[in-house]
Amino acid sequence: MRFGQLSRFFALAFFVVIAFVFLAPGCGRTSLEPETLGEGGISSNCGPSNCPTGCCDSNGVCRTGADTRACGTAGGRCNDCVANGFTLCTDTRVCGRDDPACSSATCPGCCSFSGGTRRCLAGIDGAACGRSGQACTNCAAQGRACDVSTRQCSAGKCDATNCNGCCVGDKCLTGTDLLSCGTNGAQCVSCGAGQTCQPQGGGGGQCSGTASCGPQNCGGCCRNGQCLAGTDSTACGKGGATCSTCGANQQCVPNGQPNERTCQNLPACGPQNCAGCCVGNQCVLNVTPARCGANGAACKACNPGETCNSGVCQPAGACNPGNCAGCCIGDICAVGTQNTACGTNGKQCDNCSGKAPPQVCQGGQCEQPVCGPGNCLGCCVGNTCVVGTQDNACGQPNGSACTDCTSSNQVCQGRQCVDKCGPANCSGCCASNNQCVSGINNSACGSGGTTCANCTLQNSFCNGLVTPRRCNNQQTTCPAPYTTCPNGITTPVTPTLQKLCSEGNLNDLATGCATSPDSPSCTAAFQVLAATNAACATCVSPFNKPFGEGTGLWLCAAPQLQQTQPACLRATGCASDCQDDSCTQCLPTVEDQCHDLVNGPGGQCRTFALAAACANAALGAGQLCSQFSYPSFGQWLRAVGDHFCGDGP
Repeated sequence: MRFGQLSRFFALAFFVVIAFVFLAPGCGRTSLEPETLGEGGISSNCGPSNCPTGCCDSNGVCRTGADTRACGTAGGRCNDCVANGFTLCTDTRVCGRDDPACSSATCPGCCSFSGGTRRCLAGIDGAACGRSGQACTNCAAQGRACDVSTRQCSAGKCDATNCNGCCVGDKCLTGTDLLSCGTNGAQCVSCGAGQTCQPQGGGGGQCSGTASCGPQNCGGCCRNGQCLAGTDSTACGKGGATCSTCGANQQCVPNGQPNERTCQNLPACGPQNCAGCCVGNQCVLNVTPARCGANGAACKACNPGETCNSGVCQPAGACNPGNCAGCCIGDICAVGTQNTACGTNGKQCDNCSGKAPPQVCQGGQCEQPVCGPGNCLGCCVGNTCVVGTQDNACGQPNGSACTDCTSSNQVCQGRQCVDKCGPANCSGCCASNNQCVSGINNSACGSGGTTCANCTLQNSFCNGLVTPRRCNNQQTTCPAPYTTCPNGITTPVTPTLQKLCSEGNLNDLATGCATSPDSPSCTAAFQVLAATNAACATCVSPFNKPFGEGTGLWLCAAPQLQQTQPACLRATGCASDCQDDSCTQCLPTVEDQCHDLVNGPGGQCRTFALAAACANAALGAGQLCSQFSYPSFGQWLRAVGDHFCGDGP
């Protein structure tokens, strides 16, 4: 009798142990939790309002966001790509790694195809949001943020319908701050040093003035006219000097330390600064069997059949990714499809039944049971509920079956399959969200259904004077490049009273050119004059220029300038030469716009145009050559033509 009781006791104990192993849910930090440079919260002095193009580290410092140890944008918290197992900070400032076979089996975040390479991205950023190896969604392009907990685009949206200022993700800011300037629901921009954010009548603001940066106004370093903090390895410097990019084995020394804000060689990797193992001067925190070690020792490769456990090579257990396609419970390889033991690729099993509320095992992952209207706010792919905004899984938020838009060469937009934006249906350019936009914005430039280009990221602007429309740094015709004024360029001095034109000739020009030199009637008047009095037409034509160009005015004032300011002939000659050479290849319909562009703030002829102000005294009201001395352009042309090409008044 005593022996039977003892047997029953051991049997019951064994059953309890097995039940605990299968039912107890895993605990601890998961691979989906984003790691950052520090564990402290972001200081209140850094955020979207004053760091719209970078990210905020744990000390509240606005970083450029392009560093693998401090990657991010839109004033969000900086992400440590290396600590999360990623190898790069992409051009869009999100953590990622190259993964040619990117899928739910290899990527906990989302998959993106960029520059010919398929990558696994973290999936927690506004520009690349998603999970479980699905295609990344650009929430920021929709004016939304990425919800880190669900890795889905937030419900809120910021655009012109609800924001008079400017947007950073789904946040609407006033748009009147130097570091977050904009209007009409556009994405906020940072004004350069020397610029101001001028408030606009309908709300928000616009950057005004010429950006400048130097020792006089920047304690950090300068890049593209903007003053940066100078504490980032990709932008290091102080005293208004040009920012430096530190080398692979260098760092930008933080403030308060010797040689602060200068690039210095990294200290040797070792126990004093590396909890993982060292490959040369690089500290590897995410150890693997190929690079295993701890406490600053040199990394080494484990032998075949071994795994790296806390930096120590140990014989692999009976269950590991190398021999288990399902999931592991201790040394037991389970099939991985049970609700109490769910998983794939030799990972530890997950107890779906023990979650609150209980879930079911679907494809090696715990998912909500029986996808449908009752439990899915997106659409269903089999038994998996997805957001319903991806091209291969598109649908209404009602738990209905998703549609694969790619099968009909379409894209998902507004949760419906629509035709791709392209030359057939878009005269502007196609944005990343498949919207056809005007293509005249610096951040979205193009025409003829091409993909929109962000000229701002190229330190350029959208040139609407060329066809097809494109960023100014990508064209060489209108305006054409102009670097310097050649030697010998000057405004010529025209002889006076040449008696080449009759009173009738000049009266005809005054009538035909009454409104402007570019009017059809003025063109016709000169054609008739060329046929009847070619010498007169040749003499008057150089003066027939719009007042805005200045060329005709300067030519008229040249005799007076020769006597009073001979050096001004060189200045006005260079101003004319620059704008003429810059705009000579433009279509006639946009030539005036080209002159305004090259002579305006930041234009390539701006310096010459300002120097030509030396002629202003000779062009003052009451003077022969002043445009303000006559009621119309035609009367001005008649008086000037009579003075130089006729016999005088």
